[in-house]
Amino acid sequence: MNDRAPRGSGTREPPVSPAPTITATAGYIITGAGFLPDHEVLVRVIYTAQDISDYLTYRTDSGGCLSVGLPASPDAGVLQITATDRRSDLDGAGGLLWSNTRTVSAAGT
Repeated sequence: MNDRAPRGSGTREPPVSPAPTITATAGYIITGAGFLPDHEVLVRVIYTAQDISDYLTYRTDSGGCLSVGLPASPDAGVLQITATDRRSDLDGAGGLLWSNTRTVSAAGT
């Protein structure tokens, strides 16, 4: 059988890296893994009741892990939190590779 599929130009799409993952607690403590080591991470916090987004910058450790406390008051309400180390992902929001999104409130929901 002849293979008549067109041949590529030799350029390949870079493999998509696995997305980092985060967890969040009722006390607004964020931990994460799978980020680039010793790298700046942008944490996006959406205050759902006010429909406001805030962006905070933190740094990962040498293993690519993140552990931070968010500066949010107990009456901040429900927060949606996600993070990126700014790796590219053409399908991601803003062309970036984002972690999972965690929803948390002071009550732990």
